[in-house]
Amino acid sequence: PRKEALDLVAREVAPAGTSWSPGTTGSGGGRSSPAPSIKQFAFLLDKGQIQPKFLTNLFSENISNKNVDIVHIKIAQSAIYNEVKIDEKYTLIGDEIETNVISVAHARSGDKGDISNIGVIARHPGLLPALRAQMTEEAVANYLAHFVKGKVTRYDVPGIHAFNFVCEQALDGGGMASLRNDPLGKGMGQILLSMPIRVSAGLLDRLLPNSLAHSG
Repeated sequence: PRKEALDLVAREVAPAGTSWSPGTTGSGGGRSSPAPSIKQFAFLLDKGQIQPKFLTNLFSENISNKNVDIVHIKIAQSAIYNEVKIDEKYTLIGDEIETNVISVAHARSGDKGDISNIGVIARHPGLLPALRAQMTEEAVANYLAHFVKGKVTRYDVPGIHAFNFVCEQALDGGGMASLRNDPLGKGMGQILLSMPIRVSAGLLDRLLPNSLAHSG
């Protein structure tokens, strides 16, 4: 808690680098300086309790800066469909084969604090039922259990034949608080794409003749 004490420690570090035993290592940027340790603290706040503002700056000495209130605009939310109807021609055809999700879907992931968002987009609408049936919240939570310690929630994104998996307590604190080599979870989508999935071989042949599943 005392900066002057850390200054003293920093001064003692330099002789250690030149006079201690061979192999001593230290900061590559020279003598370190004490600095505050900042840790992210994320929380939810009802937006009705705050009034956002933005500051206008017209880069003119003749016009003073002004605080302007932001007007809240209500936008009608799209309906969330629990079930997506698929044409009958996309029903299962032939025997099923085991492959990985990457053969039938794309994915992209990112972070919100310690929460990882993983979007999974079917490569064809006809493959969505297989993804829906097997990529349940429980199945995804089990597959990512080595990273995700909290709840997994699946949301439908029917406009692009996709799901959004919201994984809580997934990034070891997230951002600056995480010691992982991927603290922002950019690789979480790629990990989920390796999840095994069973799909109809005949359906793959019809919808994705050049699928990765056919390459072994």
